[in-house]
This record gives sequence, C-alpha cells and structure tokens, in this order.
Amino acid sequence: MKKKPARRRHIFRRLNTDYRLVFIDDESLQEVASFKLTMRKLYIVLSSLFVMVAAITVAVLLITPLKYYIPGYANNTSRRQVIRLKQTVDSLSDLVSAQQKFNANLQNVITGEVAVKRDTKMLDMKKVNQEAMNNLVPMNEEIKKGALQPLKQKTRTP
Repeated sequence: MKKKPARRRHIFRRLNTDYRLVFIDDESLQEVASFKLTMRKLYIVLSSLFVMVAAITVAVLLITPLKYYIPGYANNTSRRQVIRLKQTVDSLSDLVSAQQKFNANLQNVITGEVAVKRDTKMLDMKKVNQEAMNNLVPMNEEIKKGALQPLKQKTRTP
C-alpha cells in the first residue's frame, strides 16, 4: 500500500486534536463555560448552523407574503396591471405632448408669429375652366363602357 504524505496525515491529526474553549468572566476571573471541541466538531457545528439559517430564511421568504418583494416573483395579474398602466401612461404622455403643441401653435397664431408659406402663383383660368368641364362631362371611354355593359348582360342571360 501507498503511504499518505506526511502533510496530509498532519492535517487529519489536527482535525481530531482536542481543544478546550473556555469563557471567563473578566471581573471575577471565574470560569463561566467550558467546551471540549475538536476542529472537526467545530466545522460540523458551524456548517450545520449556516445550513439551518439559510433554510429558515428560504422558508420565511416562501411561506410569508415577503416573497412578493422579491424582484420578478410577482403574479400574472400584477404583471398585467403594470403593463396596462405603462400603456396608459404612454398614451397620456402622447396626449399631453400633442396638447402642448396645439397650445404653442394657437399662441403663435394669436400673436401673429405664424410662418406660413403663401401661395402667390397666378392661376391660368383656361386650364381651370377646362378641368372643371372635364369633371362635369364623362370621357368617351366611360360612355362606351356604360353603353356596352347592358348589352353584355343581355347576351349572357339565355
């Protein structure tokens, strides 16, 4: 068999070595408490204490209403309400900005600070009259289509 290195044996011996923990009152120098411990026992006690504190903390958070203060643990109804409220706030902020623009434009109109590009181009009255006449009288193609449609319908019906 292979022998363990001396260093490893030394560590295991220290784990099993007995130590005495003594609490002494400073004023009277009287021994209040005394404990006989090994490093292994101390490690086991501290580890168990840590695990118990962690388990109690998790249990308290999961069982009590404190769990709702954990980020991301909220239920679906709360999440839906938050989304609905966010949409409402967004639409209200859009409405407020539109109202502010309207008020600013109205104030500019009242004070006469409107920068409007004016149309100063002269109209050609012949073109205007021609367009008006074209809109009143249908074009030749439209007249032909309108006349041919009843004939096509009569020929289709046997």
